[in-house]
Amino acid sequence: MGPYRGENVRYHLEDFRRASSRQLRAPRSSKEKFNYYHSSCRNIIERTFGVWKARWNILHDMPYYHIDTQREIVLVTMAVHKYIRKTNVSDEAFQIAEDENYSGEEHSHEATTGATNVEEENTPRNAYWMALRDSLAMDIAGRV
Repeated sequence: MGPYRGENVRYHLEDFRRASSRQLRAPRSSKEKFNYYHSSCRNIIERTFGVWKARWNILHDMPYYHIDTQREIVLVTMAVHKYIRKTNVSDEAFQIAEDENYSGEEHSHEATTGATNVEEENTPRNAYWMALRDSLAMDIAGRV
């Protein structure tokens, strides 16, 4: 499920942070509030994958193993990663990721701000996801 797009709807956290006052930094609508949370979650996920891929070199350039073997490698590295986090073992990769400037893998700002093709967005396949996104946005807006 993607964020809301458009000229009058902010998405990236930097767009919210660079405003000069607290009032201007706050989301202006339910769509922007949804986008703010979506962007925050996306940053956390990207940082996690960045740490994960930095720790497990095999994931960075996955060799051409059979698909079942690839799945097992991913599951095992996830399990070990989770174990390290749960046991609070001091870990350099996680300490680096705690740095506020760490971003894991950089993703293009343009990839999420490009023009929206309205015809693509209005397909029956996307109708369910758009309705769910609208429902979540209204639910988020209703919470203070």
